[in-house]
Amino acid sequence: MPSSAGVDNGRRQGTSAPIPWRTKIGLEPAPKVGDMAIRPDAQLPGSAHRAFACFVPAEPERVWEALTDPRHTTAYLYGLAAHSTWEVDAPIDFRSDEPSSLIGRVICVHQNRRLSYLVQAGPDDPPTYLTWLTRASPGGATVRLYVDEIECGDDEETAEDIWLPMLTALQRHLAG
Repeated sequence: MPSSAGVDNGRRQGTSAPIPWRTKIGLEPAPKVGDMAIRPDAQLPGSAHRAFACFVPAEPERVWEALTDPRHTTAYLYGLAAHSTWEVDAPIDFRSDEPSSLIGRVICVHQNRRLSYLVQAGPDDPPTYLTWLTRASPGGATVRLYVDEIECGDDEETAEDIWLPMLTALQRHLAG
């Protein structure tokens, strides 16, 4: 029988971190995509977690439409039209005028509040997880984008050069 020294109610003594074996046998809930922001211990070595936020002059319903309607995604996803049913585990096909090999899969959907999906250049490419969170704010909505790169995370400047223009384009699109 394992010793209870250093263990307090299934947690490491002096911390709130769960004991790894408790998660494996189902006694602790496993972290979900996008939860790395609240569970820094869930981040993997060699991975990168980034968070970006902006205000948009639109209600969360309009933001949701911009995130899920391929006629709108081209305005901020570098010209890519994201086609999907937007149901959990549904594939996402990213299309553009130029040949594109981006694929994706829907992970979490809470309409008008949260949309999580992964994006890959191909099945053998490491996935990038995107989580969009939207909440009503006075005069519009606050949009947060969490980017989790599991392998080969971009450096800070490269990540900003990729994701900040995307958020700015979303702002412009929803302001128009």
